[in-house]
This record gives sequence, structure tokens and C-alpha cells, in this order.
Amino acid sequence: MYHNTSCELENELQARHDLGLSEFEVLLILGRACGDKAGGKARMKDIEAEMYLSQSALSRTVTRLEKAGLVTRAACDFDRRANFLMLTPAGLERFEAAKPTHRAVLVKHLTDPAASARAEACA
Repeated sequence: MYHNTSCELENELQARHDLGLSEFEVLLILGRACGDKAGGKARMKDIEAEMYLSQSALSRTVTRLEKAGLVTRAACDFDRRANFLMLTPAGLERFEAAKPTHRAVLVKHLTDPAASARAEACA
């Protein structure tokens, strides 16, 4: 069930919103941390702690989001070792547009009795 759900999430988010699943999840974490508004920021270490990606994979994901204009990186004013990630207005807009797609796929896979039966059969 996990594999099918994550594959469909990846495909639907990419096709409809030009976002990979990892990219969406970074935006999701930022949206929560920033209170669903552009300009708020979150520490990269905090984002990394919530993600299943390695530090280098997260960095590549953030670079893709940054090149697309969806996030910006910022250094901490008082601790140069800390890096922050900020959601841009374009990032917030793309995230808000992608949330219904993400939710629809999850609802489909997590409430579909046939999917639950297949998952139980595999366990």
C-alpha cells in the first residue's frame, strides 16, 4: 500500500503541479512552520529532522525548489552556522494548489476498501 500510494502521489503531484513528492513535503513542513504564509522561515535542521531524506538529498531538493522560485535560503543573523528556508509567495501558491491533489490521493488509498484488503493480503 505504501509503494502504490507514494507512486501515485509522485505521479499526480508531478503531472498537475510540477512538484515531486519530496518537494511537496518540504513545502508542507514549511507551510506548517510558517503558518501557511509566505515570508516565514524554518531552520534547515528542523526540516531535516522531519524528512526521511539524507542531508544531501534534502539539499538537492531544496536547490530544485529554490531554482523554481518556491523557496529562498537565508542565513541566521546571530548564528552563521544556522540556515533558514523561507517560503516565497510563489511557493505558497504552488503548495496551496497542490494540497487538494495530495489529500485526494491519500483519501483514495487510505479509505478504499479494496486497497486495504490488498495491503492486508501482503502483510
